[in-house]
Amino acid sequence: MRKFAATLMLCVLFLCCILPGAVAEQSLKAGDYTYIIQHDGTAEIILYEGTETSLVIPQELNGIAVTAIGPSAFQSDDYLETLEIKDGVVFLGDYAFRRCANLEKVILPATLTEVGMNPFEGCGWLTDLTVAEGNPNLYLNDGVLFSRDDSRLICYPMTKEYSAYTLPEGIRIIGASAFYGNESLTQVVVFNTVRAIGRRAFYQCDNLRYINLHDTNISTVGADAFNGCRKLKSITFPAKVTSIAERAFQGCTALTELVFPENITFIGEMAFRNCESLTSVRLPVDLTTIGKNTFAGCTNLTELILPDELFYIGGGAFQNCESLASVTLPAAVDYIGSEAFDGCISLTDISIPDTCSYIGAKAFCRCQSLQSLVIPSWTYSINPFTFSGCIALTDIKLPDELEEIGESAFFCCYTLKEIVIPNPVEVIGDRAFSNCLALESIELPEELENVGANAFENCVKLDLPDLSDLYEE
Repeated sequence: MRKFAATLMLCVLFLCCILPGAVAEQSLKAGDYTYIIQHDGTAEIILYEGTETSLVIPQELNGIAVTAIGPSAFQSDDYLETLEIKDGVVFLGDYAFRRCANLEKVILPATLTEVGMNPFEGCGWLTDLTVAEGNPNLYLNDGVLFSRDDSRLICYPMTKEYSAYTLPEGIRIIGASAFYGNESLTQVVVFNTVRAIGRRAFYQCDNLRYINLHDTNISTVGADAFNGCRKLKSITFPAKVTSIAERAFQGCTALTELVFPENITFIGEMAFRNCESLTSVRLPVDLTTIGKNTFAGCTNLTELILPDELFYIGGGAFQNCESLASVTLPAAVDYIGSEAFDGCISLTDISIPDTCSYIGAKAFCRCQSLQSLVIPSWTYSINPFTFSGCIALTDIKLPDELEEIGESAFFCCYTLKEIVIPNPVEVIGDRAFSNCLALESIELPEELENVGANAFENCVKLDLPDLSDLYEE
């Protein structure tokens, strides 16, 4: 057996020399373990499929030294309760033991020097974490795992029951998923040495009420960093922050106050989605882009102040902001994405700059209080469902150069009485004016070529000429 293992090792080393890329891609099996051969000829475990409750990671697989445990290799292992990693392993990949629901005890070796994103994310029973003496990089401070090399907090276990925690001085990075799912924390104090907050750093810390971000030197807030922190009430960002990543504060339902520094230029998709308690937002002066669904579901937002340089409003950016009554769009706005103001049921007044060149489908769908609107002169097409369900709309001015009115564009605009369709319009989509019950007068263009069969369905007050020759096939 030893001769076989030695021969196998020689073959592997030979292949590594002549085909390093191909060997690195090949996976091998040894019992419950799947592994790959790294460029140095050692093994990296990429999957474990066993059912052991107490596990010691083997130092060799088929005679090949194990030096690494890959990303998510043991993810969702519900059998594992105690784990020991022996000397020889130097690398532990991102989320290696993520959501091991019954894992209670872990011993990390002295040789382990490189650890990725919190390898114990979602381990809700982990109470006993040990780092072997002599480890040059990893250390524990009150049961919290840190890395010396990058001054990073790696793992604050979900089971820790402190209500308040102060990071040790000198920590520069709050790592990805570092405080993931801890339900005891109400307050976290950090020092100005902190320069980065990783993705999901405080994900679903349900009771977190306070963190002093304004005292840090961070330049970006990672994706999902505070997602689901339902008790967090206010955030003052530090002056150096330039970007807020996607979903960073999604579902922070108690958040009432946001103070942005002026130099933020990017706010990611869904960053403040479903922040139901927000009532007022003044966006930073250097912001040029609002991503998709950024403030969607902020149902109590009544005041919105947009910066002069804003030119892009992403799809669903303010969808279902049910209390928003009035919005002044800056002259620089060129793009209004699909569903941008869909479901803003209190919106009575919005001024769209004449230079805006694109208004997406359903952009103002279900704006039940919107009474009048002038479409910018640069608009050549009204997209499907753009004003569908605007039941209070009585007056709308279409641009002279308009060429197409999309499907259900004015569907169920119950109070719209008259409309002039400009001559360049060639297409009126199916159900474009369906259920416009009060529509009495409409001027159709001479160039009209195609009309949806139900374009004027249930327009009971409208006397139309025979349009059957124009119906779309």
